[in-house]
Amino acid sequence: MIVGAQYYRPPNPPRDDWERDLARMRSAGFDTVKLWACWSWMQPTPDTIDFADLDRLLDLAHEQGLGVVVNTILENAPYWLAARHPAAHYHDHEQRPVRLTAAMNTPGGGWPGLCFDNPAVWEAAASFLTAVVSRYREHPALRVWDVWNEPHVEPASYFPDRLYCYCAASVAAFVAGLRSSYGSLDALNSAWSRRFSDWDQVEPPRLFEAVPDMVDWRSHWFRNLAAWLDRRCAVVRAADPAHAVMTHVALSGFTGQLATHTLDEYTLTAPVDVFGTSSFPTWLMADDHVEHLFNLDTARGAADGKPFWQAELQGGRGRRYGRDSTPHPAPSTVALWMWNALAAGASGVMFWQWRPELLGPESPGYGLCAPDGSVTERVAAASGFAAAVRSLDGAVAAPGSVGLLVSRDSALHAFASDRSMSLYRDAVLGAYRVLLDADLPIEILHADRVAVDGVPAHVTSLYWPMPSVAGAELGSALGAFVHRGGTLLSEAAPGEYDPLGRRRPSVPGAGLAGLFGVRQVDADIVTSVPVGGLTGHWQRETLAVADAAVVATFADGTPGIVRKGGAVLVATYPSLGYAATGDAGTREALVDLLAPDHRRALTWDRPGPGLLHRVLTRPDGAPVVVAVNWTDAEQKAVVSGTNVTVPARSGAFFPS
Repeated sequence: MIVGAQYYRPPNPPRDDWERDLARMRSAGFDTVKLWACWSWMQPTPDTIDFADLDRLLDLAHEQGLGVVVNTILENAPYWLAARHPAAHYHDHEQRPVRLTAAMNTPGGGWPGLCFDNPAVWEAAASFLTAVVSRYREHPALRVWDVWNEPHVEPASYFPDRLYCYCAASVAAFVAGLRSSYGSLDALNSAWSRRFSDWDQVEPPRLFEAVPDMVDWRSHWFRNLAAWLDRRCAVVRAADPAHAVMTHVALSGFTGQLATHTLDEYTLTAPVDVFGTSSFPTWLMADDHVEHLFNLDTARGAADGKPFWQAELQGGRGRRYGRDSTPHPAPSTVALWMWNALAAGASGVMFWQWRPELLGPESPGYGLCAPDGSVTERVAAASGFAAAVRSLDGAVAAPGSVGLLVSRDSALHAFASDRSMSLYRDAVLGAYRVLLDADLPIEILHADRVAVDGVPAHVTSLYWPMPSVAGAELGSALGAFVHRGGTLLSEAAPGEYDPLGRRRPSVPGAGLAGLFGVRQVDADIVTSVPVGGLTGHWQRETLAVADAAVVATFADGTPGIVRKGGAVLVATYPSLGYAATGDAGTREALVDLLAPDHRRALTWDRPGPGLLHRVLTRPDGAPVVVAVNWTDAEQKAVVSGTNVTVPARSGAFFPS
């Protein structure tokens, strides 16, 4: 497993400390360092690229035996380029441009860059990228090119209440895409329920309530960002076909930023060799190990068999709005985060960062070291983990047999209808929390991939939280999964809406009525509703049963849980109930419906939240069980008939 840290983001850290700091990093057992190649900083004039800092840093890294990840940062455009192309600034839905500035992630200026829908901007960026790659492609320290740091529509990270980008080039690209996909104005009018008389009248939506066009607008941007990533990878590979190319996302889009930031990690893995995700568990996740693991598992699911890294991991205190800043994590917590990454199957852990920066809004946060570069107990904890797991180098995660189905369409519909995807986010995280607290082997599946490729053969049970939007292809794939012997557990109203947000007159939709053997008569809002040992929130359905078996009824005697073969429908939202309460009865009832006979590689004496295990496979084919104990008590377990112990707030691995 690669263990390393981010180090250089201009103008940090001081040049006089570089040699000492990299020597300390290597002495701590780290093997990799990340260096930022910032466009605005390195190319201050059209004809000048300043390589001096990176030249020196790569040489020093090589002297210390450190591999280098060069992170190419194009989200900080040169000021001269903005002056040449003022129309290329990102524009929000009210046509307000975002001028170049210094910001949290670019203290050296140039943020947020310029919109790459403008050909002149991309041409200049590609030229810079080619120059950097050509300069270092033969350097012996070079390990990986990280071509895009946390891809998303960049200004959204500072202005989540605004939509981007409405520059003339982006609007033109969107309308051209509509003409290509719909083929005629009549077809667009039918899809959007409009009466346009000319294509010149068509533009992106500027209000949330315009549901079909908002779905199309955000969907266009998912494709657009994927195309931007394709171009970056192509430029790097053309200049250096020998080294791996990667990208890493800030977090999972399904934790809340999918629509605002245009972040769907499952669309960003096709062109790369290695994928990654960032995690700041104390700063951004309220010390919730479940949310941390969700981000790791979505990264693994998106990578689809490719190596993935914990590409950024919080190293020290968090800096956020003064009083909202968070303290240094305990050294044992830092190690536990690394155990989470290993359990999820990550093949690398890179900290953000080695030492705190001395300039910018993040100062002096996030560092494993003190601001002067001296090492801390957090460094020792990371070093101890690296030494403990070195024998697992090359191990990969075994695929999970219990699937969690996430849907970008459902998230976008919630966003377009409610101005927020928080309800869908809570459902997905609540469902994941059920599976993790039950210590089941989780595989997170994207509905778009399932619609095309079907449910993978290794998945035997599938939980579908808040299944509000589904197309016919997804309905067919889920039907095929059940007919081959799989168990599908769906929450209320599967396929209620089509992919453009039209409410179907009959539910379940998308061809699923026959699969579940029921029809929705009506649905209503509830605060909390018990049924069959579990508790649902938000809505409950009134169902008419055709040929399904009633498993449990609501208090009024109407069907609350029904089953037809392997298809199970719960007529409310237990994911939202569990997200709110963590109720053990709800967890047990859902596991009984979904995977009652699941066999575990490790059995805890006292199973419950905070205890998890995963199976890894070494390069020689031998399985290893990684166990992580987030509780404050020592825990005993059995692996392959052998009694084992996992200390409080620690991890361990055992042969299986």
